[in-house]
Amino acid sequence: MLRILGLFDFFSIFSNIPTIFASIGLILATSSFISGLQLVRAASLAERKIHRFNGLTTFTLYISLAVLAFAYNGVRFWPLIGWVSGLCLFLLKIWIVRRKRRVYKYVSWMGATLILVWLFLVYIHIPV
Repeated sequence: MLRILGLFDFFSIFSNIPTIFASIGLILATSSFISGLQLVRAASLAERKIHRFNGLTTFTLYISLAVLAFAYNGVRFWPLIGWVSGLCLFLLKIWIVRRKRRVYKYVSWMGATLILVWLFLVYIHIPV
């Protein structure tokens, strides 16, 4: 009955762990980007902690996806370059923020770039 309704195919999407991780990472990266832009104006400690938690969780999901990708497909040169490039974007954003200067314009561009990275990760993990 589920096959006839097409619901089986719909629910099988949610059984793919990398797809779930990539989707959650995209949501967290977007909320982290928005809360990061709000931190420019606000100095609330709670907002900083939420932003830091979103960033740490997003970073953890990124590393988990990389490990899963290498476990499923093996370590190959070009995928390794792609994952390391994304990791470098994360680390560059953290480095820019830690400089403690007024570099928010560059960090917002980096945050937007990280959202594009997550969009790509969602795209490549959609089961066909």
